[in-house]
Amino acid sequence: MENSLPFSGKPIISQVNLQGSKSISNRVLLIAALAKGDSQISNIPLNKDVLACLETLKSLGVKCVLDKKKRVIQINGCNGVLPRNSATIFCNESGTLTRFITPICAAQKDGRFYIYAAPRMMERPMSDQLKVLEDMGMNAIYEKKILALPLTIRSGGLNSKNISINGNKTSQFLSGLLLSAPLIQNGLVINSLENSIQNYVKMTTYLMGLFGVFVTHENNSYKVPQCSYVARNYFIEPDISTASYFWALAALTNGKVRINNVYIDSCQGDIYFLKILRNMGCSVNIDNDGIEVVGNKEIKGVTVNMRECSDTFMTVAALAVFASSDTFINGLSHTRFQESNRLKAMNDGLQRIGVYTEITEDSILISPSRSSLKSNSINSFNDHRIAMSLSLIGLRTRHNILVKDSECVSKTCPDFFERIYYILEC
Repeated sequence: MENSLPFSGKPIISQVNLQGSKSISNRVLLIAALAKGDSQISNIPLNKDVLACLETLKSLGVKCVLDKKKRVIQINGCNGVLPRNSATIFCNESGTLTRFITPICAAQKDGRFYIYAAPRMMERPMSDQLKVLEDMGMNAIYEKKILALPLTIRSGGLNSKNISINGNKTSQFLSGLLLSAPLIQNGLVINSLENSIQNYVKMTTYLMGLFGVFVTHENNSYKVPQCSYVARNYFIEPDISTASYFWALAALTNGKVRINNVYIDSCQGDIYFLKILRNMGCSVNIDNDGIEVVGNKEIKGVTVNMRECSDTFMTVAALAVFASSDTFINGLSHTRFQESNRLKAMNDGLQRIGVYTEITEDSILISPSRSSLKSNSINSFNDHRIAMSLSLIGLRTRHNILVKDSECVSKTCPDFFERIYYILEC
C-alpha cells in the first residue's frame, strides 16, 4: 500500500483523542498478568504490538477478557506463576514484548518456552540481555544463532545476584530485568552501565511502584525486592510519540492542534518533544485536560540531543525540512537497531525528495538552504515512525511525497492516514 498527504493551504485547527501509549500498555499488561488479584486496564491501544502482547498472555494461560469497543481489558493475575509452563510465544515486531517476556519466562521455576518473532525483530539486539540471563542461570537452546532468537528457555528460576547491564543499544534490556526481578528469590540488584537514568526505565519503575513493587535507585544501581505485584485498575494515557505527529500539523501549517487527556508530567519521556517545539518557534498551552500546540509562521532550526526521546527525532527531522536555519540532531546511535536503521532510513527518505542532509553514526544534519524539494516515492522500510513522519512533509509542499508500504503504521496507529484525511476535511 502507498499513501501520500496532500498540500494544506490553510492552518489546521483540531482537537484529537488518541489511544493509549504502546510503551505503557505492554508494561502494564505484563505487570497486571503477574499481579496478585484482578486488574482492569482501560484505553488500551489496539495496535500490532499490544495485540501481540495479549496473544502472548493467552498462550501463557493468563485469563484476559477484552472489550474491543470500549478498549478495556480485565486481567486475572497469576501472582507471579504463569498458568501454563509450556508455551510457544510469537512476539511479532515488538521490541518491548521480546525484551520483557524473555526474562519473565526465564524467572519461572519450571517451564519450557519457545520464543520467536518477526524476521526484523530477530535481527535486533538481544545478546547483552541474554548473556546476563545466562549468567543468572537461564538454560537456553538457540535454534539458529547463539544469543539470538528463536530460542527455547528451559526455566528453573534465576539466581539472585548483583548484575550489570549495558543499555546503550536499548533501555528495554534493563526494563525487562526490572519487571522480572520480583519473581526471583531474594530479589535482584542491577547495575546500569549508563551514566544517567533513562526515561523508559523511569517509566518502568514508576509503573512497578503503582502495582506495589518499589524499586530503590541510587548511583545507577537498582534494587528490587522479591514480592508480589498488586492488582489495580489503571487508565493508560495517550501515546506521546503518536501525539508528536498531530502536534506537528500545527507547526507545519501555522495551525492549532490540541491533544486531549495528555499531561506535562507524563511518565513518557517523549513529552520533551514539546520543549523542542517551543525552541522551533511554536507556542505550547497546557491545561488540566490536555495540551495544545500553536504554530508560528517561521519554523526555527535547532540543535538538540534526542537520546532520551528518540522516537520523536523523525518528527523533528520532518519539521526541520521547512526551518529557517539548519537543524542538528544527535544522540541517535541506538536508533540504528530499531524497527529499521532509523538514522539511515530517515536520511534516505529525505535525500530522495531533495533535502540536503549529512549523517554520522550518531547524528543527522538537515539544511533547508541547501535543499531543493522534489516529488518522489519514499521507502518506509516497514517502519511505522518513518512512514508517519516523512508523510507529514507533504502537507507543506505541493510536491507529491509518496510513502511505500504505509500499512506498517498499524504497529502503533492503524488509522493514522484516515485521521489526517479527516482532519484536513474538517
